Amino acid sequence: MIEAVVPKKALKAVRRWFYLGNAKTPVGSALLLEQFRILTTQVPVLYGVLIIDSISLAYVLSPSLPIWFRFGVPGILLLASVSRMTYWMRLRAVVPTAEQALNHLFRTRILASTMNAGFSLWTLALLEYVDPDMRAPVALLVFVGSVASAYCLGSFPSAARLTLLISALPISLRLMFTGEAPLVCIGLNLCLLLVPLIRMMNTSYRDLVNLVASRAELSAEGRRARTAEMIALKEQAKAREIASRFDLALNNMSQGLCFFDGEQRLIAYNRRYLDLYGLPPESVKPGMLLAEIVDLRFAAGSFPAMTQDEYLAWRNDLVASEEVHDTIVELANGRVFQICHRPMPDRGWVATHEDITERFHAEKALTEAKSNAERAEAAARAAHATLIDALDVVPEGLVILDKDDRYVLWNQRYAEAYGESLEAIAAGVSFEETLRFGLARGQYPEAEGCEEQWLRERLARHAQPQSTHEQQLPGDRWVRIEERRMSDGGSIGIRVDITDLKRREASFRLLFEENPLPMWVVDINTLELLAVNAATCRHYGYSREQMLSMTVKDLRVPEETERLHNEFRQNKGLQTGHETRRHVTADGRVIDVAIEARPLRYNDRDAAVAVAFDMTDRKRAEQRILHLACHDALTDLPNRAALDGQFSRALEGARQRNGNFAVLCIDFDRFKEINDLFGHSMGDKALREASTRLQVAAQGAFLARIGGDEFIAITEQDPLPSSAELLASRLRGALEAGIEIDGHCFDLDLSIGIAVYPRDGEDARSLFANADAALYRAKHEGRGVVRFFTPAMDQQLRDRRALERDLRSAVANGELFVEYQPQRHSDGEIIGFEALVRWHHPQRGIVPPAEFIPIAEESDLIIGIGEWVLRQACREAASWDDTLQVAVNVSAIQFRRGDLQQMVRTVLQETGIPPARLELEITEGVLIENLARAASMLNSLKILGIRIALDDFGTGYSSLSYLQSLPLDRIKIDRSFVASLGRTDRSLAIVRAVIGLAHGLGLPVLAEGVETKEQLRALIREGCDEMQGYLIGRPHPIEAYAEVVGSDQRRQKMLVRNSAL
Repeated sequence: MIEAVVPKKALKAVRRWFYLGNAKTPVGSALLLEQFRILTTQVPVLYGVLIIDSISLAYVLSPSLPIWFRFGVPGILLLASVSRMTYWMRLRAVVPTAEQALNHLFRTRILASTMNAGFSLWTLALLEYVDPDMRAPVALLVFVGSVASAYCLGSFPSAARLTLLISALPISLRLMFTGEAPLVCIGLNLCLLLVPLIRMMNTSYRDLVNLVASRAELSAEGRRARTAEMIALKEQAKAREIASRFDLALNNMSQGLCFFDGEQRLIAYNRRYLDLYGLPPESVKPGMLLAEIVDLRFAAGSFPAMTQDEYLAWRNDLVASEEVHDTIVELANGRVFQICHRPMPDRGWVATHEDITERFHAEKALTEAKSNAERAEAAARAAHATLIDALDVVPEGLVILDKDDRYVLWNQRYAEAYGESLEAIAAGVSFEETLRFGLARGQYPEAEGCEEQWLRERLARHAQPQSTHEQQLPGDRWVRIEERRMSDGGSIGIRVDITDLKRREASFRLLFEENPLPMWVVDINTLELLAVNAATCRHYGYSREQMLSMTVKDLRVPEETERLHNEFRQNKGLQTGHETRRHVTADGRVIDVAIEARPLRYNDRDAAVAVAFDMTDRKRAEQRILHLACHDALTDLPNRAALDGQFSRALEGARQRNGNFAVLCIDFDRFKEINDLFGHSMGDKALREASTRLQVAAQGAFLARIGGDEFIAITEQDPLPSSAELLASRLRGALEAGIEIDGHCFDLDLSIGIAVYPRDGEDARSLFANADAALYRAKHEGRGVVRFFTPAMDQQLRDRRALERDLRSAVANGELFVEYQPQRHSDGEIIGFEALVRWHHPQRGIVPPAEFIPIAEESDLIIGIGEWVLRQACREAASWDDTLQVAVNVSAIQFRRGDLQQMVRTVLQETGIPPARLELEITEGVLIENLARAASMLNSLKILGIRIALDDFGTGYSSLSYLQSLPLDRIKIDRSFVASLGRTDRSLAIVRAVIGLAHGLGLPVLAEGVETKEQLRALIREGCDEMQGYLIGRPHPIEAYAEVVGSDQRRQKMLVRNSAL
């Protein structure tokens, strides 16, 4: 309503004039407190002015006025002023809050304004009674008092302005309206004076406000500065405390901690990190590179199971990945650490290292235990589930009775067993009631006629802690009853249907009696024989009555009786299962028997049924097998296995006594010829006879056959070298008389190499190798030679082995090459070439074929070399004139062991040479061992279309029978017969006979080794078809015969230069 009448600006100005202040803002609160402080010093002055004015006016007023009017109001004003002045004097010692100061200011404004207003109104009323001459002084006195009062309230502008308005202004207006010119002038001046006074008070108040605001701001800034300083000091202290705590926490961590920057330099670490890796504190400093620390760790032995470079590469991979990694590392010292890698923004990282060795192993064990527990728990759950269903799935009848023998639980099998008593079987029914119910219905045939006695015996048996018995039921059914009392007094019973068992027992009795193997039933406590079958009586030679009066001990051999007693005492009875024993029959024979025994109840006795297997023949066979394991099957001499044991014993004995012994390597001279000529069967017989003689001649020395015709002898301990040589002489002498087998007499001799311990070696490898080297030297010198080992022999054997080693890589290294020797017809035409392998050794130069071919045959390298020569020769010949043939030698080893037919077929396909241009040369040696197999092989080769030539005819075991049964295309006369042509008539006769024989079979003949014109003329005279030798042409690379092998499709002839031929 007021706002509707009065303008808003005027209302706002009035509110501002009488505004007391705001105690809720910092500046307002400071201003109120400052105003309160100023008032506590000036308000008492205000009231002092009022007291003076009251007293002065009382004396100025006319005495004619009533006393109450003249002195009553001043007295009241005096008392009120004294009271308020005393109150404000006490407030000087008070430090109020802003709210309290505001309350004091509000009351002061009301009281001061009221007292000043009352005083002024009283004064205005008194002016009517004052002498006109005194009105102006009185008004001035009151005005001055009002101004003084306002001044005292200057710090409180609302009270000061209110004091001026209600005190000074009415006085001024009263003087203006007196009508007296002097008073009007005074009143007007006083009114005008109020304006600058109010402005001055406002200005002072604004200065005060600004001063208070500035001081409050400075105070706030000071407080903020002090607060900031205190906060900074607290933060520094807190930081120092945190740093101290951090260092304490860092060094008290159970984990090793380290910080690295992006340059892989150490920033910080704790003591645990050093302790984990065994690093001295003085050796590790911040700023060190990771590689330097890794060096220290590897030096201290605390490094993972990887190389230093691998570890650094692994760490670099972790840094490059910029991912969090938790890795378990096992150190070389067996400790297990868990390393947690955490990357930092600057490509640095922080890592924790924790020794989890015990926890790792514990967790591993815990995992295994947990797995085992889980399996056990699963098994327990399965068992529990099985137990839940046990009553219905168990094949036996099951019943549970309580302590009063009343039914609690039973299964279907139990109810089915007692079908006649099923109506009486119910929960809570007593067991005796059920029995009586069954007796009344004939449930128990065995109780017929003695029901009460049977019932008493049945209940008595049921009352026992544990009982087992059999019970007959109707329908010729039987059950076995097993009952046991439980801890709570109840019982659990099982009914097993043994009807089939009873029937099987009858069958068993029949089987037992009619079994062809010895069987018996024995009491396991007394060892008495309770039953025996007829086979037992027959096998041991006793009657049944005799057997049933005996015990098992009576069947044992005497030396096993005591052991049986001991076993019986230890085991408290006879044990069942499998055992092997030695028994004695009635006629005193000792037999080995294997016994299988199983427990059973026999006539209410603990017994066992046993079946015996006579193992006597098997034992003998096993002994024979054990003997053969250490003996040669052909000669019955010790074999290599026995040799190893004997050598170890001889070596151990010699070392203990500081003695010696000798090793003899023995080899038959030319024994292979017997096998080749007469077959392996004849060779085996000769070898057995020779072994028997050698064993006798050894006179106690150890003699073993290690394979083929090779033997090893070990002399008695501490022999003289002459003793070893004497043993060698005895061995050779044993064969001097010759060996006659199936009408054939063989003259055999031995080559022997001897090595003596410790002179020639201190272990098996060196002694056998050196004895073998001596044997190699002996065989090289001829037949029947005995040689002791010397270091030079070892060098020779090493040279031969080195040559064999180099030969193994000769083909791969391109060291072998082929030379070709021409073959010509008697009319002078070149018909082909024989391929001859040569070896150019990188150090030795050209190695003669006679030196490396035997090594290749002995080591089976000839198979690979022969295939290489065949392929190389066919590849060369494929580019020759189509009329030229190429002849390639085939070793006997290739013929016997290699897949010759398949190899030849493959080479023909690869090289493209026509099969008719290839000729394979074989010797008589490949035919002797197995003529049928050789004929089959040659026929399979002929199917391919190639030619077959018989090489070196007449030097081996020539037989006319195979010439007509083999698919031969040519016969070659050996160079040994050609070389003596012109010198002996015998050679000419042999050559003539061979040529005649071959021509008689329709086969051409080629003579080898033709080196002179006389030999050539003689061969042509005798009708020899073809020739080969140095006279015709030496072996050369095929390039030397380029004109002959040219592909111009013209027949090439090499005419004999001598026109007389």
